[in-house]
Amino acid sequence: MRGFVFLLAGLLVTSLIGGAQNPNDGASVKGNGDEVTLRAESWDPVLTIGRTLADRYGINVSVEAPKWAFPGDTEDVAVADPAFSERHDNIHYDIMKRHAIEVRFSTSGNRRPDDVARLLRQLADAANREMPYGYRLDVNGGDYALVPTRTRNSNGDLEDVLPLLDRNVTIPLGTRSIAEHANLMADELRKQTGLHIGCCQALVAGVPWGMAEVRFEADNKPAREVLKWLILIEQQVNSQASSRHPNYDHWVVSCDGTGTPWCFIEVEGKFSSRCP
Repeated sequence: MRGFVFLLAGLLVTSLIGGAQNPNDGASVKGNGDEVTLRAESWDPVLTIGRTLADRYGINVSVEAPKWAFPGDTEDVAVADPAFSERHDNIHYDIMKRHAIEVRFSTSGNRRPDDVARLLRQLADAANREMPYGYRLDVNGGDYALVPTRTRNSNGDLEDVLPLLDRNVTIPLGTRSIAEHANLMADELRKQTGLHIGCCQALVAGVPWGMAEVRFEADNKPAREVLKWLILIEQQVNSQASSRHPNYDHWVVSCDGTGTPWCFIEVEGKFSSRCP
């Protein structure tokens, strides 16, 4: 039930964006010969472009959002989208201010970016210039993660932060569903940060993530590595199953520091058709 509440909170924030581009939508894509331009204008353009790269080009990129806590970084939805507010009984709700980010990359015959790491560094640099946050790029073979390293505190001052999934967690040895192991990871992060944290309630075509029971433990390991292991174990279990399961291979982290602070970790798959 707790996981459902966090999922509902995330969906509520998303649904109230109104006419502003939703990070769950894809970025605009314009081609000119062998050059492609991606542009996103939303309250989380890094996530918008990251999802486009995963869904349209099959790039395994995870995006972790910073916790936003400064009221000056938000605006009333009635100001951001007056028509939406009017259609919903003149609703008032704080959302992140929109930011616009644009990146360009060259392609070869397969239409994929020629240099994925360079493209994602360009995205991180553009976000660092445009937004009051800072990102780093983690690269591990063909896996990429954009990780927040700086944000504004409630007073509006920029400060370096320890990324949520950089924190070490311990999960005692036991046989549980993969989702239960993930929830124990989230509980460890909650104890360390004081944030309300939900994890991994992905559901595609009626198939939830992490239902297989496995024996697993983690001894003071970074939460990001624990999450990678759990995703890999899920893939291995599903590869041996008789029925077809969605293939989850990366994640996104959404956070909100205003009001009751929360973060939600969601597992995702490439080519989801979210961004055609």
